Amino acid sequence: MKKTFKFGWLILAIGAVIAIVGAAFHGVKAVEFDGLKVQTVKKDRDIQKTYAKKEFDQIKIESGSGYFAPIDLDIRQGSDYSVSYSGSSRYEPKISYQNGTLKIIRGRDTHNTVSLDFTDYRTKIDSKLVITVPQNVKLSTLKVEGIYDNINLEKLNVAMLDLDLDHTKKLELNEVTAERTDVDTGIDAGQIINSKLNNGELEFTASSDLDLVVSGGELNNIKVKTEGQGRVYYKDGLVVNGGSTQLADIEYGHEYADDESDSESVDNTELSSDLDADTITVKGKYEIKNVAGAIRVGNVTVQGYRLTNKHGKNTLHDQQQTNGGTLEENTDQADVLTLDNQTGENTVK
Repeated sequence: MKKTFKFGWLILAIGAVIAIVGAAFHGVKAVEFDGLKVQTVKKDRDIQKTYAKKEFDQIKIESGSGYFAPIDLDIRQGSDYSVSYSGSSRYEPKISYQNGTLKIIRGRDTHNTVSLDFTDYRTKIDSKLVITVPQNVKLSTLKVEGIYDNINLEKLNVAMLDLDLDHTKKLELNEVTAERTDVDTGIDAGQIINSKLNNGELEFTASSDLDLVVSGGELNNIKVKTEGQGRVYYKDGLVVNGGSTQLADIEYGHEYADDESDSESVDNTELSSDLDADTITVKGKYEIKNVAGAIRVGNVTVQGYRLTNKHGKNTLHDQQQTNGGTLEENTDQADVLTLDNQTGENTVK
């Protein structure tokens, strides 16, 4: 009864505010609350802007107040330096140049506003920010943070690639070279095509299904880590040299107990991604670790294999184990691929 009474007073209070706002703004208008501030909703416009051309060797894109603003980001090689924006006037970013750094602060955030917009003032307009860098320019830093719809990086040469992304639908790197790599993303899908990434981490933190394809190119001293479910696919001549791939999150208690009876009482079948590798080259000692998913490799250029499984199945060419164990082949060689699993399947064709 008290809850109903309080709710009734809340409705009356909102109604009173709407009446006052309507009177203040001379009639019925779309309004919103930005915290405790009441303001009219500005009509959304579709704008096209090209900003002043200046040289830069660093790009830093910050969330600012536009952390949740929906936008596509495209950074690619072009004939000249350029920055352009097309889309919603509500999400237009702020552009500045400071000592060779292109600094971009995302447009207005609507996440913390409560809208009483009954007149459809906000149209759904696709927004996109496009940055081009001349072919002969090597960026000392490319730093991007925030939430995006899609991000595309194409034909870039970067000393430091720093991507700190929350939920983003898709990330694509096409012919990107990075001397140092720090990628921490919550993407749904990712494509890394003919890129050479060196010295660092690729961490995919989304708990939902991840669809990641790494095709061609090189991963040199890169630690790849995924959380949650999904599928990882290494293919088309990819070279992995040093580093490792960790599927699922053993650090946070998802690893099975050493005692088989304990492991049977825990269902971790939905905690791991599957990994397929086809037509890749392994240099040095490389390890792929999983918890409950499958690791399947074939057409791999490598000198030796080591398959280890706590409770699951190992298949190394014609050799098989069905309840854990270790299979080895030429592990005294320089280039060895290790598949380490808990209850999933390790398969080498």
